[in-house]
Parts: sequence; C-alpha cells; structure tokens
Amino acid sequence: MKVIGFSSGVVGWDSNVDRMVKAIMEKSGYESEFVKLTDLNYSACKSCSWLCAKPQKCMLEDDLLPFFDKVKEADAVVLGSAIQMGTVNATMLSFLARFFGFRHVTIPIKNKPFVLALSGLGLRDEAGSKALADFKRALMPFQVNIIDAVGYSSRIPPCFSCGRIKECRIGGAYHVWGEKAHTMELTQDLFRRWEDDPNTMAHVEEAAEKLKGAIEV
Repeated sequence: MKVIGFSSGVVGWDSNVDRMVKAIMEKSGYESEFVKLTDLNYSACKSCSWLCAKPQKCMLEDDLLPFFDKVKEADAVVLGSAIQMGTVNATMLSFLARFFGFRHVTIPIKNKPFVLALSGLGLRDEAGSKALADFKRALMPFQVNIIDAVGYSSRIPPCFSCGRIKECRIGGAYHVWGEKAHTMELTQDLFRRWEDDPNTMAHVEEAAEKLKGAIEV
C-alpha cells in the first residue's frame, strides 16, 4: 500500500501546504512519497493526445514524466496547493492539466481516493470557497474519489517577503490590514503554522483516517 503526495506550496520552503500533505500521508500509516512540484520543471498539457492515448498517461519528456505511473499505481493521492490570485495556484493546475493523459477510452485513476489541502489568505471567505471549487473542478474529468479537503487560513501573504510591503496598496497585506501594513513590524508570530491551530490539526487527523479507511476498503 502506498500514498503519493504532491505540493505546490511556496518555493524552497517547508511551507504549511508541504507539511499538511506530509502529515496527512504519514498519519495514514502507509508508505508514502512526497513530491515538491515547485522543484520540478514542466509545462501544462500541450494537447499531444497521439502520444498519451495508447499508454493512457502523459508522455511529455520533462520532470513530471516519472510521476504519472506512480499516480496510477498509488493506492491514494494527496494534493496540496497554496491559494494565489484567489484560486489554486498555476503550479498545481498545470500539473492537473497533464492528467489529460489518463482520460482515453477508460480512466485508469477513476475512483482513486484523493485528499486535497489548501492554505493561504481568504480560505474562510469567498476566495477560499472558490479555490476549493476550482480544485475539485480540475479533477472532475478524471472521476477520482475526493474523500476530504483540508484548509488553513494562514494569512501569510507574499508581501511579508517581497521587500515592498511599506509602499504597496494593492497586495494581500494591504488588502487585509490596510494602512497598518505600511507600519507593521514583521514578527515571527505573523508566520502562522497550521500545527498551532487545533481545528486544522483535528481536520488533518480526520482526513488521514478517511484516507486510511478508503485504502482498506
């Protein structure tokens, strides 16, 4: 039994998204493999269906190539994305676009258990609901079994590291804190961790149990 997880969390960091994906897999108790999508070089689907139709997997020769067999062979999949521009980030959506290779004549990943994880600004408002709906919509053509979706409102905008937070009036920090963003001190407590939120901790545990149960069925 094996679970594979993919995260499109922040480049180069052990981000909230990364750690949520890892925790859900580890707490399921099964052998797991974690893949950091931002470490890979790849494109979205190029519609070269004459390559993927027969093997029923994407055959573009880039960094994603080894992972489509692993998705087919895994007993379950965990996907995690940061919310950017109000939706699932482009890194994750480009990855899911490459699932088109699975959709020929039959769908080899049909009914495979999936758990989704999202983190970012606005997760509890309209933007978060839209991001989750977009995530599910991107997976709909492949008829996978989405057994749970975990979300965390980290409220950590890229503005905390961009270097221009004190002059910007269009970024996420200004959207949340207004003029205060121009004077606020960036202290460690602003970099919130999902592990410190009891509700998210409980939901991660619940998702892991659902994943375990789905595999055992």
